[in-house]
Amino acid sequence: MHVLVFGLTQSAAERLAARLGEEVERYTVAVTWSDVLSVLDGDIPDLVLIERVALARVEPTALLNLMEAGRWPPLVFVDGLAAANQDVAAVAKRFFRPSPQYRVGELCIDTRKKRVGLGGRWVTLPPLQYRLLLTLAKRAGEVVDYQELFRAVWGYDGEDKEARELLKVHVRQIRRRLGLDSEHRPYIRSVRGFGYMLAPLEEE
Repeated sequence: MHVLVFGLTQSAAERLAARLGEEVERYTVAVTWSDVLSVLDGDIPDLVLIERVALARVEPTALLNLMEAGRWPPLVFVDGLAAANQDVAAVAKRFFRPSPQYRVGELCIDTRKKRVGLGGRWVTLPPLQYRLLLTLAKRAGEVVDYQELFRAVWGYDGEDKEARELLKVHVRQIRRRLGLDSEHRPYIRSVRGFGYMLAPLEEE
């Protein structure tokens, strides 16, 4: 579980973070609203813990827009001065949900640790390649078209040629990092003219 802690000062945010329970695998500290938005634009955390006095730094409309955006994680407000009397770990635990693992044959994607396993070996892929493989794993056994894959990984609609070329490069790099080859351990199958499919070896 990843928690973003927004505090009035670095030390205040660190004190709050120190009270998080063992379910929290990592936390990120922010002391400005731009820091918060920067984190939320990347690897979105499971929970945002906000020290109430830090809200003085935030435009009310900015916070309202964040809460109405829908895709953002839950926001929890904590009284910094009374933090010693609050069970911050219990607050975080309420939002803890074990992240799923995706298995396709012997290939395993651990979404909690953002790693990929194959043949007893774990590999950490760069974020773009991880998102690409995860998107295919969520639709295992189906062909996912180029544009849909591109949009899921890069976040916008690219030109068809751009999408195909970038996907081709990153699929090749994923195969190399995982020790997959197109003949004996394919897993990621290119369906010419349509897109890519992730399938276990027996379905190839």
